[in-house]
Amino acid sequence: MHKKSLYILFAVSCVAIGYFFLYSKKPSDGYCAFCDEKVVEFQKFYEDDLVLALYTHKPVLPGHCLIIPKRHVERFEMLTDEEITQMGRVIKKVNDAVTVVFETSAYLLLQKNGYEVGQTVPHVHFHYIPRKAGDDSMVTLLFKMVIANARKPLPPAETQKVVEQMKNAMKMGSD
Repeated sequence: MHKKSLYILFAVSCVAIGYFFLYSKKPSDGYCAFCDEKVVEFQKFYEDDLVLALYTHKPVLPGHCLIIPKRHVERFEMLTDEEITQMGRVIKKVNDAVTVVFETSAYLLLQKNGYEVGQTVPHVHFHYIPRKAGDDSMVTLLFKMVIANARKPLPPAETQKVVEQMKNAMKMGSD
């Protein structure tokens, strides 16, 4: 039975990698969604001097958030030590808020550097992808991660509802 699971994981991975290379596009010339004030204002639930936290418009799982530096920086190694430290603090705050809002118990942090590894927005960002107790299928998670960009965005009303819930949870956490 274990061998069969490995074959399934391998097959899903091959399909996922093929899908990525067939349908992903290089970031467009000079446009950065995370520098677009309209995008940021719609999805933002936290902001300080250095860092923003956004609810993604195409969540892999409920509670999928993005933690980004305010300054446009394309790769992790280009961040200042102060930005790295503050992003770590915000990730902890986001975790506390998501745990309350979505009743989660674990999370995955993902950060990509370069188009070749799947970075689609040329701006450093950490994906915070929460999991609940009993979410034990890594194959399902990997599949959802691969198809996330092909999915339709959340309806605006749903996005705004989550943004408001996260803002409230972040405020409660800072008291």
